[in-house]
Amino acid sequence: MSNAHPPEPGPQTPHGPPPHTPTGPYGAPAPYGAPGPYAAAPGPHGAPGPYGPGPAGAPYPYPFTAPFPLTMPAGVRAAQSVNFSVASLGLLLTVVVSATSGAYASGRLLSGYLLAFVLCALAFAYPKAGNGVRVASIAVAALQILMGLGSLANGTFLGIVPLGAAVTVVILLTQRPAAQWFTRPRTPQQQAPYA
Repeated sequence: MSNAHPPEPGPQTPHGPPPHTPTGPYGAPAPYGAPGPYAAAPGPHGAPGPYGPGPAGAPYPYPFTAPFPLTMPAGVRAAQSVNFSVASLGLLLTVVVSATSGAYASGRLLSGYLLAFVLCALAFAYPKAGNGVRVASIAVAALQILMGLGSLANGTFLGIVPLGAAVTVVILLTQRPAAQWFTRPRTPQQQAPYA
């Protein structure tokens, strides 16, 4: 039987033994703020490791970008403005031609702007509508292009305005930001009933 005394227990706290403190080389305590034995190793090329960024306060290497636009893109806003402008111009020209040249000339002019009024109505839905409104706008603008070409062939040179506007709307709404805007996820409160 040995006369050796059992080792004395370490300092106790009311909540149990103290937590493990990291040690440096040769058993000496590690300096304050040094990473513990379970610190995450940095990834390749200084990127954060699999458990988050490296040192405290170090930024992530890439900024967060949403996969869809958070505000209406400039192209969609421009298409909306073009639709509003052409419909307003068509209404104004119809009134002026009716007062100066009569009902027949006014009706001829109005027939070239009928689809511009439909596009104007669709443009009101651009902030909340889904992809169906974008596809419908492109289809109506394509029909407007055909009608504009027909009115030019008949000698109605004011038909060049809706023709140019329809080409502009088709170009603007077929771009990627426009497609991302109309297919973005929306809450039920943001969704239009006809989207």
